[in-house]
Amino acid sequence: MTVNGVRESRELSVDASLYLLGTIGFGRVAFSRYALPAIRPVSHAVVEDHLVLYADSATTSSLDRQVVAYEVDAIDHETSLGWCVIVTGVADTVRDQHEIMHYQQFLPARTVGAGDRVTRILPDIVTGIEYVGTEDIEQ
Repeated sequence: MTVNGVRESRELSVDASLYLLGTIGFGRVAFSRYALPAIRPVSHAVVEDHLVLYADSATTSSLDRQVVAYEVDAIDHETSLGWCVIVTGVADTVRDQHEIMHYQQFLPARTVGAGDRVTRILPDIVTGIEYVGTEDIEQ
């Protein structure tokens, strides 16, 4: 991978995208708030076939029953190489205490704040892109 080399993108499979999503516990949720686009950083975990978000109540109260996009990436700032995954689906606030406790066990305790709420997204659309140097493509 070279800093001044040519960068190309290639699509990732859904399975590869979900795998990468599970390797990082932090991303950005995009949603509509007061009819305007909003983006907030939140913690997440992939649990069974759901994406589970943990965020403060100010953020999560805007998400319930809304179509949202969730983005996670690992892109090197110097080379611009790495990957990006976006999940789109309907957000659903988890209210059942047993479910909340079940989901919270998938995150380190330090990432769950006292006032955080749990929101679940069943992914409808999963897309992933990998940015690679040209020498990675030829191999």
